[in-house]
Amino acid sequence: MRAGAALGGIIALSAGLRFARLGQPSLWSDEMFVVWLARFEWHDLLRLVRAVDFHPPLYYLVMKAWIGVAGAGEAAIRVPSAGFGLLCVPLTYAALRRVAAEPVRLLSALLVGVSPFQIMAGQEARMYTLLAVLVLAGTLALTEAVAREGAGWWLIYAALAALTAATDYLGLLVLAAHGVWVACWERRVFVRWLAAAGGAAALYAPWLPSLWDQAIHSHGLDQIVLSHGGPSASGVIVYQIPVDLLGLFAFGGSLFGTTGYLSGGALGPAERLIVLLPFLAVLWLGATAMASDRRTAALLGLPPAVTIAATLAASLAKPVFLLRWFSFLVPFYAVFLARGIVAAGERFREHGDRVSVLLAAGLLLYSLPVLDRYYLDPLSRPYQWRAAAALVKALAGPGDFFVYADGPAEQTFTYYFRDAHPSLNLDPVDGEPRGRRRDPLPAAEARRLAERFPRVWLVVNGAPTSSVTRRALPALGAAFRSGGYRDFHGVEVYLFETTPLPPTGGGSPLRR
Repeated sequence: MRAGAALGGIIALSAGLRFARLGQPSLWSDEMFVVWLARFEWHDLLRLVRAVDFHPPLYYLVMKAWIGVAGAGEAAIRVPSAGFGLLCVPLTYAALRRVAAEPVRLLSALLVGVSPFQIMAGQEARMYTLLAVLVLAGTLALTEAVAREGAGWWLIYAALAALTAATDYLGLLVLAAHGVWVACWERRVFVRWLAAAGGAAALYAPWLPSLWDQAIHSHGLDQIVLSHGGPSASGVIVYQIPVDLLGLFAFGGSLFGTTGYLSGGALGPAERLIVLLPFLAVLWLGATAMASDRRTAALLGLPPAVTIAATLAASLAKPVFLLRWFSFLVPFYAVFLARGIVAAGERFREHGDRVSVLLAAGLLLYSLPVLDRYYLDPLSRPYQWRAAAALVKALAGPGDFFVYADGPAEQTFTYYFRDAHPSLNLDPVDGEPRGRRRDPLPAAEARRLAERFPRVWLVVNGAPTSSVTRRALPALGAAFRSGGYRDFHGVEVYLFETTPLPPTGGGSPLRR
């Protein structure tokens, strides 16, 4: 098969995997935050990103423009991420044009195309795949700028570097890795790289005061992580990060009890290493094969090495980095795995191709159960807001009152439950820094609610709002009778009542 036809088939397969069932899972608070921001005027959006988030603004600006055209439906808001994720496949192939042989380029593109980790990131309305596109394009522009004379590619690199920094702060670490590579292996163009970096800094300069403000005041960064899936999801970088992250890179995680995209793992570090042994062996072969060309090995190895090492060191002081943030590094992992697969085949001269094919197929078999569950098992997705809203809609009456544990809970629940209703938000997201917290629900206010409303629903964003829940439950429990609760895989709905719900033929849908 010609390379062009093979790459076309890989792109077609990758497109099917990324756009299949794009609107099936309900939105969750991270994605709802994007929708919420897009509702504000352009001149307010940058102020809000600075005040209530810890990311640069580019992705939010892109999404505001996109939602203005395509709407805020579940599938619609995920289309950009899926599109960027798909673009990573040919970009991986192109970025290796000068540094890898054709089999490695095609196999790397295939591994990116079918990577569950990259697919999951591409089906979430977040900035991860946009960052991956910009990092790959920046790496491609850098290699072209080094190989060619003239300023054109350096100007392109400077623009891409500025966009990378404006998308995610982890992108700054990749740019630092580029600088290390140029300083160590391409000293003759180091001055040009410095000039390009200076140009990128000039383009990025308008956001620097906001970056400084976010870094100094932190805006309750630990609370931001808690509200975006925090430590309860075992996604925070701790001492197991190399094993957990490698599992996500290798087969998307969650297999045999390993850490998943949005879930924690049950296996210990040693057991996870056993699961990952085949991948570790092939990666070692790939690194060994690349050792003869240290320039290429550094170009492709420094971005993930610098990024992971720096964030791991920072997380030892404050563990607030989530593993899914690193999905943009999948193409770099794929290159080393692809080189290892090809190197294994090269050891068997007569049957080398067959050995490489069988080894690649064997490693990809790890991903099949992960993808099968991801696409076909609704319970594999946490934060089932659509199901929670549907149950409440079937049971709630016109006189019911709603209490939301925080702003994300209110935003996401009302995205699906659109009936007008009186409500109280215990901890709203209203443009104020997240470090400012309202007092918990007072007992006197709960008693006043009981005098006016027959039923009160408490909607909780799972573990991220557990502290608010613990403070609100006693006050509501003292003023009302408990009507039960349901846990929708991270979304909790509590019912408190003075007038019980009418009986249903199939028994109560709430646990008491």
